Amino acid sequence: MFFPFPFLLITLTLSPSAYGTYNILFMCPFPAPSHWMFMEHFLAPLLQRGHHVTTLTNHPAKQTHPNLTEILIEPPLNLAYYHPKENMFKMQFSSDFENLHLYWETGLTSSEYALNQSKVKFLIASKDLHFDLVILEQFFHESFLMFAHKFKCPVVTLGTLGYADNMDHAMGLLTPWSFVPHLFLSDINHMDFYQRAYNVYISLYDAFFRHWYYLPQMQAMAERHFGGVIEGPLPHVNELVQNISLMLINSHRSLDAPRPGMPGLVSVGGIHIKPVKPLPAELQRYLDSSTDGVIYFSLGTYIHSVDMPSGHIKILLDAFAQLKQNVLWKYENATIDAELPPNVRISKWLPQNDIFAHANTKLIITHGGIFSTQEGVYWGIPFLFIPIFGDQHRNARKAVHAGYARSLLFDKLTSDDLVQNIQLLLNDPQYKQKALEASSRFRDNPIHPLEEATYWMEYVMRHSGAPHLKSHSAYMPLYQYLLLDVLGCTLLLVLFIILLIIVIVNVLKRCLAVRLKPNE
Repeated sequence: MFFPFPFLLITLTLSPSAYGTYNILFMCPFPAPSHWMFMEHFLAPLLQRGHHVTTLTNHPAKQTHPNLTEILIEPPLNLAYYHPKENMFKMQFSSDFENLHLYWETGLTSSEYALNQSKVKFLIASKDLHFDLVILEQFFHESFLMFAHKFKCPVVTLGTLGYADNMDHAMGLLTPWSFVPHLFLSDINHMDFYQRAYNVYISLYDAFFRHWYYLPQMQAMAERHFGGVIEGPLPHVNELVQNISLMLINSHRSLDAPRPGMPGLVSVGGIHIKPVKPLPAELQRYLDSSTDGVIYFSLGTYIHSVDMPSGHIKILLDAFAQLKQNVLWKYENATIDAELPPNVRISKWLPQNDIFAHANTKLIITHGGIFSTQEGVYWGIPFLFIPIFGDQHRNARKAVHAGYARSLLFDKLTSDDLVQNIQLLLNDPQYKQKALEASSRFRDNPIHPLEEATYWMEYVMRHSGAPHLKSHSAYMPLYQYLLLDVLGCTLLLVLFIILLIIVIVNVLKRCLAVRLKPNE
């Protein structure tokens, strides 16, 4: 529900936390629809429990509720202006280091764009608003942590892409690079010497440039927009990161490499997978009548099939025409500039999760986004990955190593390779068996991840930020964390004892020499 700002003031003034409900500022500055689709799942249980939630996003919520106030970033940031979509398909060759800089630059761009909005400036300058909790997407928007400083409230972040070293550091854990791979390498459970060396290199690069290149720009941004508007000196964003109370991370123990943890790091992978809803009647008939099965093809919400080079569209259609299965393709136009084989159906929008749940869905062809991957794993369906950029290569490698997927390079795609890999995935029962095993592990949870996430968000509010969950190591200088001061003192003590022994031995030798000399 949309409200003018005066109503926002009244709503938040008349909803004190003392009566068991809380005021929550819920922010998702990144414009990608898939990120908001993930984040929005946290809204419903908070609203159902009577909390008042104010969202700051690029996209309107699908749900309406009298306790929901929406502040929309209008118009939404057009990332294609900075990263043209026709160039996205060339990013498959980007190195891990280039992807890191892409994430940083995208975070800086989307944060600056949102903070320049008049509605956001009003929120920054407001004097009468009160919030009990700030919820922020954990995706390169550290300047927004300044809202928690302004409203004197704790912060919970939602990590959409899984674990990263900086999350460990915020909770006081130094990531052990000897066996915990970097975000871009997290498909590797057992690293050999070369992989460990590369893991150390990219992790050091990430930490160094994050500290000396990226975060200083976030700090400057925070000072531009919050400085002189909110009272008192502004803390550094590093300090604000250290003060995050809890991180809810889109990760699952069955899909990710084991790693050390802290109480403030909670895995909630799978929260976006909803109960199955009835399919539209026409789509239901289509799936039911596909006796040879259906192959689902989608490149997600940000990368669009319509932006693909025409040559690749022809390759895909030539391959699909050779199959006996029907192909359901999420294509962003009503028509396609090519002859459509009779077994291929295109649609601008498809209820993906509900299609995956249908027994006739036999294979998923995808770019490898984390949300689609988790949904496919949940329903036990094999994958054919065509990763483009970012974490998609990692997600594809994970699934291939787990035995329920195959992967092809977009730039080297041919119709023959497509048909060969599709037939192998459909006809070799080991892929389906591995997919079902992965599904069983993914579903085996003591509590639904959304229920667990809601519990922890309320826990933080009930216990004033839950500082008891935070290890003091989050605030320790590195030399103390690594016990370098203790080791240094111990080394000095050992050296002192050795020197003392040497001095004593020399003194004794001299004394003995003096006593023996008269006898000569």
